[in-house]
Amino acid sequence: MKKIHEHGWRFKFVMMDAGYDQVKNYEAARSYGAQAIIAMNKRGEKEPPAGMASDGTPRCSMGYDMVYWGADSDRLKFRCPHAVGKIDCPLGIATCSDSNYGMVVKKIAEDVRRYSNPHRNTRGWKELYNERTSVERCNSRIKEHLTMNDMHLRGIRKVTAYAYINAIVLLASAVAANVARSMTKSA
Repeated sequence: MKKIHEHGWRFKFVMMDAGYDQVKNYEAARSYGAQAIIAMNKRGEKEPPAGMASDGTPRCSMGYDMVYWGADSDRLKFRCPHAVGKIDCPLGIATCSDSNYGMVVKKIAEDVRRYSNPHRNTRGWKELYNERTSVERCNSRIKEHLTMNDMHLRGIRKVTAYAYINAIVLLASAVAANVARSMTKSA
């Protein structure tokens, strides 16, 4: 992230797999003005704090997950599930919030690992995380099918040229597959 930032590039999100699920990675992303999108690593995970689901969603006093209701910059908004008609709580919204709207606000800085904008496991968060997985599939294809794992070259220039050739072959095969697919559809 530091090298990308030094080149003057700005980035809004940093997508990583569960192996990078550490507070220092979330804080590093925030220091560059970005939001880390990292899958939670459940291994070795302790119970979430009282009143919270493992994904960072607050729970009402009855134990129901509150409903994500959007964000304002670094604040996440959640509403009482009874107030939005998700459940029929016998206590109503009085137990979830002091507000008659049934709102609870959480600042991302309170727990950068659990709180993110977009909120963890929402459609927007999942779309961003899926971008990471599509890049990982391309990396896997280059390594496994185009022999980047079995490279027997010395020198950074040769390795770089070999990597570019592999990327070109991957792109050319994708274009050829799309052309063939469109020809069979039109026929």
